[in-house]
Amino acid sequence: MSRSSSKMSRTCQEMAELSKKLSLLRRPSLKGDAVRQQIKRARRVCDEELEPKTLDDFKLPDAYSITLNGTHFAKNITEGTERILLFTTAENLKWLQEAKFWIMDGTFKTVPTLFRQLHSIHAPAARNVNFRIVPLVYALMTMKSKELYEKLFQELNEMAEEHELELKPDFILTDFEQGSINAVKSEFPSAQSKGCHFYLGQSVYRQIQDAGLTKKYGTDQNFSLLIRHISALAF
Repeated sequence: MSRSSSKMSRTCQEMAELSKKLSLLRRPSLKGDAVRQQIKRARRVCDEELEPKTLDDFKLPDAYSITLNGTHFAKNITEGTERILLFTTAENLKWLQEAKFWIMDGTFKTVPTLFRQLHSIHAPAARNVNFRIVPLVYALMTMKSKELYEKLFQELNEMAEEHELELKPDFILTDFEQGSINAVKSEFPSAQSKGCHFYLGQSVYRQIQDAGLTKKYGTDQNFSLLIRHISALAF
């Protein structure tokens, strides 16, 4: 059964249980959407009660520390008052060792409230031309400072050494976050640090927004073309 169908099945079960608890008089007047909304509200209350308020209260359940085949998956890293939850395996580190290039990315919208970002490292995971780029490392981080990035990369190097591996990619592709770029240069000095063109475009557009030129960019074709020339300089 797929994850989506399993979730639908669980929702249907919850609706049935909730329906049993409703009075016979109210039940016919409630539509399916109304019942679903009640279930969502109940879930939100449960999530709020379960989510820790401080890092000291945060304990990673064993179910999220071990993979389905029993491999240890998570590592808790503390750097002063900051924290990293690192998720990877020895097998993933082997793929990182073999990869000539890595792609690093950070997202800020899908993280627990106690953390600042979810940082991920992607690389090829195959030994032929039909390789796929897959995420091999996940790291929940409370900050995005150069020092915390350095701690993350140091831990990765130490874990690799424990398994007699060496992480020396030729290229590391990142966004234009200076802390990440400086940490890459510090901990992987033999790798060439490259910026992603997509993130370059985003960075240029943020500067347009900060300068209050969003409307001009959207209505003045000549101005818009000149701005796009900036990103085109990368080629």
